[in-house]
Amino acid sequence: MPRTAVSKPTRTRGAWRSSVCLEGLRREGSKQRWSSRGLALVLTMVVAVAVASCTGGDSPSAKGTPPSGSLSSTPTSSGQSKGRTIDQKFVVAADGRQLALACWGEGSPTVLLETGGTNIEEWAGSGIVTQLSGRTRVCTYDRAGTGTSDPAPNKRRDADDAVSDAHAVLQAAHITGPLVLVGRSFGGMLVTHYADTLPQDVVGVVVLDTPPPSAEFTEESEPGLVWDNPGNTQHLDVVHGFENRFAKTPPHIDVPLLLITPVPGEGSAEDESFWLQVSPQARQVTLSCGQEPTEGPCAGAVADFVDSLDKGK
Repeated sequence: MPRTAVSKPTRTRGAWRSSVCLEGLRREGSKQRWSSRGLALVLTMVVAVAVASCTGGDSPSAKGTPPSGSLSSTPTSSGQSKGRTIDQKFVVAADGRQLALACWGEGSPTVLLETGGTNIEEWAGSGIVTQLSGRTRVCTYDRAGTGTSDPAPNKRRDADDAVSDAHAVLQAAHITGPLVLVGRSFGGMLVTHYADTLPQDVVGVVVLDTPPPSAEFTEESEPGLVWDNPGNTQHLDVVHGFENRFAKTPPHIDVPLLLITPVPGEGSAEDESFWLQVSPQARQVTLSCGQEPTEGPCAGAVADFVDSLDKGK
């Protein structure tokens, strides 16, 4: 049975990057009581700044804001990557702010992928993208303040702002429903909220390796997740705008939801069963997917779920 009240979850690991320049950040981060989901969100963003410092490149926050204009697109700095059907930046706001979008494959439904940090870098080349792109279109994007997207607005932003950006970049790219939303770790909160607030085009949701949100997190216990923390380049208020919010009021959706708990993973099957209450059509599977939950049986389970929706099962 799904649970509506959960004790503070155990977080076991985070998606950290390997770089000599990041060793100081890792040691400092280990002193904080951050969730692995929070580390993936915040430290992946800090990586871009640290790597730029080591290589002489520009950090995301150093990029200029494009001029105002209607929704339009420009090529990303890398140009059209092999295998990508879309690799562009699209205007998502009246002030000209742009987000980078990458898609692979063709067909319907479109699968949108979300994780904790720089989406395009995290998902590109993954088993999930490889399997899905041979069957349908799969897309992801860099959220504001990450990757090659423009800096986030310098204000407190919550789940509503993040979902608004995701919807805007799809609209700008003329990508319409049906949509299947896949959220890994922190991304699980984003995709369930997207399906709750913009349900009209969503036909299915996958929550992958996402611990339950915590009502116990505070700005004092999780300083790195405060919106104006220098390392939080997305300016997302993770404590109040995500963790506390969804722990107290979980999203509710009316489409099939597949909850995948990898072993090993960020949380136990019991803790992650929190997400079963989100949909009356939810089911949970526990799979051994190695050290990377986007590969192996986990990738296969996501692809099979998308196929089942297409067949109306």
